[in-house]
Amino acid sequence: MKNIILFLQKYFKIDFFYLIKGEFWLMTGKIISMITSFFLSLAWANWVSQNIYGNYQYILSLVGIISIFSLPELSTAVTQAVARGLEGSFIRGFKVKLKWGILASLSALGVAGYYWLQDNENLPLCFLIIALFLPLFNASLIYISFLSGRKLFNVQVKYESITQVIAAAAMIFTLFCINKFLLNLPDFLTLFLLIGVYFLFRTLLRFFFFIKTKTQFSPNKKEDPKTISYGKHLTLAQVIDIFANNLDKMLLFHYLGAAELAVYSFAILVPKQINVFLKHISALAFPKFSVREIEEIKKTLLKKIIYLTILISFLVGVYIVISPVIYKIFFPKYLSSISYSKLYALSIIPVCFSFIGGVFRAKMMTKQIYQIKIIAPLVRASLFLILIPLFGLWGGILAILGARIFNALLFIYLFKKI
Repeated sequence: MKNIILFLQKYFKIDFFYLIKGEFWLMTGKIISMITSFFLSLAWANWVSQNIYGNYQYILSLVGIISIFSLPELSTAVTQAVARGLEGSFIRGFKVKLKWGILASLSALGVAGYYWLQDNENLPLCFLIIALFLPLFNASLIYISFLSGRKLFNVQVKYESITQVIAAAAMIFTLFCINKFLLNLPDFLTLFLLIGVYFLFRTLLRFFFFIKTKTQFSPNKKEDPKTISYGKHLTLAQVIDIFANNLDKMLLFHYLGAAELAVYSFAILVPKQINVFLKHISALAFPKFSVREIEEIKKTLLKKIIYLTILISFLVGVYIVISPVIYKIFFPKYLSSISYSKLYALSIIPVCFSFIGGVFRAKMMTKQIYQIKIIAPLVRASLFLILIPLFGLWGGILAILGARIFNALLFIYLFKKI
């Protein structure tokens, strides 16, 4: 078996031993995540109304936008620094994210005040509790950057899986109680309870594992003075991207309402798991990109991406065939999501070319990063703004498909120019 792997490694120019070891742990975590997410999605689909779930998704999309003040891309800069042995950036990064997180909390308070003035009874209380947790909620997650930079994928998966299982179990129990004992609870209190459980458990678990990582692995004091600045540049470049990634849910909520947003969310729920698989491979590749010369990467990367695209195309095809059965058995209230889900699955195939972005981040190529993070989200946002008002849910899915094809072409163009 070793000789076979060595032969394949020589032919494909891929470090299969590293990939198998790292992907084993990441796939183990993925399997655990899929199981917990499956049971959680069953609870959402069968124990609460589409209106509640649609509002819940809308709230999380707004949180994704205001979390930009917490410098989310600082985590990427920390991973890059730790991979080069400059581990002091880990603690420094946590403190900076915590400080900037206060701005995110103030933004959440502003959102709460806005919806209170609009006489919206469902959202103000939710954003008050979000403001309480948001700084620590975002800052504590930087422990994953340290573990990824150290290539401690087994520990990373262990911590993430424990967090996922406990948080999902708490949410499922809450949904069960709502369905059995709190059916007459007003929608605004139901949402307040669900959002409170979501942020309480995840914040406590993330902070616990941050402390455990810091204590157990004793990061050295070496720092890259460019890490914080680089993280801010990455975040600034990400602003339009984060806004564009959440714009579809905001527009659907505005034009069609919470129930239709719930249908849309379940349409993309299952095929998104393939996308998570791609993120795992990207996480494995990033430390490698950080220590290799750009000329070496350029020789083989596009060929590897083509191999991966063929594999993902096969998985997407299988999903398109079996998706009706999945929804009929597990999500009977969301059968209307099936057609949308099939089209969305096709949009995952071009995502393979986003691996090129990992090269730009690893080599701190801020020019290319800014080009991608400005041009691509603008195209995506423009498609949402044009197609969703015209075609509703179909417009949202078509916009994603068109944007991802454009992104793939842009990645290839910029990569060949370096």
